[in-house]
Amino acid sequence: MTPQVFTNVTGVIILISVIIAVSACIDLTELQSEPQIKVNASQAIEIVKQDHVAIKYMSENFTNPALRVNTTALVQGFEANKSVLQDNKTYWKVEMMERSCLCPGPKSLFVVESYVSPYTGEIANLTTGEVRESNYEKETCAYTACH
Repeated sequence: MTPQVFTNVTGVIILISVIIAVSACIDLTELQSEPQIKVNASQAIEIVKQDHVAIKYMSENFTNPALRVNTTALVQGFEANKSVLQDNKTYWKVEMMERSCLCPGPKSLFVVESYVSPYTGEIANLTTGEVRESNYEKETCAYTACH
């Protein structure tokens, strides 16, 4: 084999090796990234509003839209019954709450809390209940004139 042929063969081998390495890196990057978010915060709220448990609870307890606030946040995992569930997955945490009145001082909040997959729109967990306003941050209640 002449030196020119040897150089050409070596160059082709190096080029093929680089192409294979770059392809492997691209495939690894695609595998490591999370799926595309298909459900935004507003859609997550609407999904929860359409759940039959939420509909029933809100129809019985939510009476004044002026005292209501909805919040969403992307969270990593969630806790239910004092145990962490799906701690490696991302969810929309949806909180829909309404104060029982505008009177000063800590009052009760009627709350619907849910976790919605931002990828599929499936509800992973939904709870309802009446809790003391002090269980939630003042920023959450500020919209409804709690403080």
